[in-house]
Amino acid sequence: MPGKSIVMAVVLSGWLIAAVIAFMIVAYASFFGVGVIGIMIWFVTARVDMEDDGVVGAGVSPGFLAQQVRSRSEMSPAERAAHRGRQLLGQQSTRFFRYLGIALTVAGFGGFLLFQI
Repeated sequence: MPGKSIVMAVVLSGWLIAAVIAFMIVAYASFFGVGVIGIMIWFVTARVDMEDDGVVGAGVSPGFLAQQVRSRSEMSPAERAAHRGRQLLGQQSTRFFRYLGIALTVAGFGGFLLFQI
């Protein structure tokens, strides 16, 4: 088997396990579970945003940051444009999932409160 198909099988297995766990949370906790899943998505998107800005992450040191600044200043205009395009795509997808997390949180906890009253 090629390596790519093995990696895809592992990734899809991980998504299947995550989907089963999410289903179990929602099945047992109903709207409250939806709210919890929304908060988890919201937390992950906040973490991804901070990692993109260089605020958090493993192995961040002044030398590493200086190397990043130096390599970005040495980029050609085409390389800078490509880098900005990749950053923009990442920011758009992060923004989508942040809004999805916010919507799930509001719907989950709102539905939970509605059924408690």
